[in-house]
Amino acid sequence: MVELNVFSNFLIAIALGAMVGFEREIAQLKSVAKEFAGLRTFILISLLGAITGYLANASNSNTLFIVALAGVFFITIAGYTVTSFIYKKVGATTEVAALLVFLLGAMTTTGFKELAIIFTIIVTVVLATRPILAGFVKKVETAEIYATLELAVISLVILPFLANKSYSPLDVPILADVIKVMPFFSIETVAQLAVFNPYKIWLMIVFISAISFTGYISIKIVGAEKGLGLTGFLGGIVSSTAVTTSLAQESKRTTAIFRPFVLGVVVASSTMFLRVLLEVLVVNSSLLKYVALPLGVMALTGFIAAFIVWNKEKKEQKKHIDFKSPFALLPAIKFGLFFAFVLFAAKLGQILFGSNGIYLASLLSGLVDVDAITLSMSSLALAGDISSKVAVTAITIAVSSNTIVKGGIAYLFGAKEFGLMIIKIFGVILLLGLASTLLL
Repeated sequence: MVELNVFSNFLIAIALGAMVGFEREIAQLKSVAKEFAGLRTFILISLLGAITGYLANASNSNTLFIVALAGVFFITIAGYTVTSFIYKKVGATTEVAALLVFLLGAMTTTGFKELAIIFTIIVTVVLATRPILAGFVKKVETAEIYATLELAVISLVILPFLANKSYSPLDVPILADVIKVMPFFSIETVAQLAVFNPYKIWLMIVFISAISFTGYISIKIVGAEKGLGLTGFLGGIVSSTAVTTSLAQESKRTTAIFRPFVLGVVVASSTMFLRVLLEVLVVNSSLLKYVALPLGVMALTGFIAAFIVWNKEKKEQKKHIDFKSPFALLPAIKFGLFFAFVLFAAKLGQILFGSNGIYLASLLSGLVDVDAITLSMSSLALAGDISSKVAVTAITIAVSSNTIVKGGIAYLFGAKEFGLMIIKIFGVILLLGLASTLLL
């Protein structure tokens, strides 16, 4: 008697074949050229894979499975030959999908049904998003291809070969000689500054570059012109300061309206808080339970304010904002140097002044960048060099000073109404965020 779970595996195979086949059937309705396989064919191919996979597993012989796979292969070749001759077709997407569906069907009855479901969803998404992917490819520029290759080089070629060891200035012979001759600090103090880890510093370069590049690609796919709210969200992943500067200037040129620009800036800044939370999660997840309260309050307050602004301006205006590809090797290296400097300054400040030195470093670095101080504080807390409370307070100070700078940009470079509204909203965000820090 056939067990229930065996029967359910065959049903899953049928469902997976139907999922891909349904997508291919819809695609054929929108195309002049006809494919060799549609909904029914894909169901049968998946079921054939499931049956032959089950029999091969039960009999410990792969002969029938190999014969069936070869049969499906030759059928797809024949189908491609006929359709390409009749319709002058070049692509082989449906044929490749048919072979994949056969294998996915076999996976459902050989102990890999969870993977089969995941891969089927991926295949269906890839097939269904052809227009989006095709449109994206048309927008890709040569410089963006080079940027992608550079990102691959720094993450896959350079990173694995860097030493994962912390060094102090004493480990650099020239610096060690200078320190001994001009002892501004004791040798013991300098030895405590072992914060220069080449692997970790470069990893942060890769991490920040990947976040910015992902945001940039999202903007390329969706399009910045889809609305200032969406632009603010996607732009906040790349650079909330860039969004603030751009929309502030536009608000001054377009004096008839200002709320849509306020919406974009507030959403971008709120997204920045979420980006910082993501960075903390990746670098030091144990810190998340502490930093989630102040940053979560800031982000939530910002999004609520954005909703109120949007509600007052129902007719959302559209504006195209151009972002250059955010990844380039020289800026990435500059970020790495800045990150190392922040680590050094924070550690030195802690040695000389205790927690107050770290807070000063956070305040100053937050004026220009929140990522470096976030990552460095998370790293120091993970290593046990500073307490979680100090790290959370430092990160909150950094994002607060960065928010103040953006408020200043909005007021100085934007229309009067725009700048005043941004300052009011940012003031509430900062007040609630800092108040929540006191609860820790």
